[in-house]
Amino acid sequence: MTTPLKNAKLGFILSVFTAFIWGNVPIALKEMMQVLDAPTLVWYRFLIAFLILLPILAVKKDLPFRKIQKNPKFLILLSILTLGIIGNFILLSKSLVYTTPTVVQIVIQLSSVGLLFAGVIVFKERLSRTQLLGVIILMIGLLLFFNTNLIEMISSFNDYSLGVVLALLGALSWVFFALAQKVALRDFSSLQILLILNGIGMIFLLPFVNFSAVLTLSTAKLMILAYCGLNTVLGYGALAEAMRLWEVSKVSAMITFTPLFTLAFSLVFAAMWPTVFEHPSLNFLGYIGVFTVVFGAMFMVIGETLIRSLTQKRAK
Repeated sequence: MTTPLKNAKLGFILSVFTAFIWGNVPIALKEMMQVLDAPTLVWYRFLIAFLILLPILAVKKDLPFRKIQKNPKFLILLSILTLGIIGNFILLSKSLVYTTPTVVQIVIQLSSVGLLFAGVIVFKERLSRTQLLGVIILMIGLLLFFNTNLIEMISSFNDYSLGVVLALLGALSWVFFALAQKVALRDFSSLQILLILNGIGMIFLLPFVNFSAVLTLSTAKLMILAYCGLNTVLGYGALAEAMRLWEVSKVSAMITFTPLFTLAFSLVFAAMWPTVFEHPSLNFLGYIGVFTVVFGAMFMVIGETLIRSLTQKRAK
């Protein structure tokens, strides 16, 4: 059954919106990492998201606590899932201290590759030639993107290299989260999972939070911190709704545009406030690399559909 045109349009808008706000959050996080440590920043992101989600799910009478009470074993899976997202959030936040938001978003694309191969290993999913071609294109894009820093990263481990490694570990941590989430989605909705991981995440990180640091923040920094928490709810909420209204493959394809939004935001903000925001230090090959990475990630998702569509048109 085809998706109604109205739903498809709304699904497209929500997909673009998700990529849009996920594209700007690394810039906000980089600003916050100047005044907060990673565990404190992540804890407050969890707190804000939890306080937003709790009344929403309560009004919808969709709170997940009874399910957990009936089957406490769910807590094991949900704890693994939470540890995955904690690792992702903390590692990516920390990586922004040493490198730029654009670099982090490009490296995060490797999480798609990791999830693809993890799906083959864990869930025995099929790896097609088209998906493998997408992986190859993405890797070529990475080489182009890091063309000016690759030799330096290999020969001497500097701060830039550390930032890339932390982002890579953050992408790997997201793969563990995504695998656990795939299992958890059999029993919980995406928003229920988001509420739970925020709640459990706050408990796990509580011993490492520096509460006094938040008291010293300026009004502008407090607003950025609030946005970081709101961004979590808006991003995952819009993504869940987009997948309900539109084909998952098409939504996933739109999400791959996130690095382009990050690059665009970085360029605009650096031009408007050069003393506050860092300009992306990319040469011509680096810019080509960004688009190649995005194309490779997209090809992994919808490559087969595109090839099948072109084949059918030629056959006619």
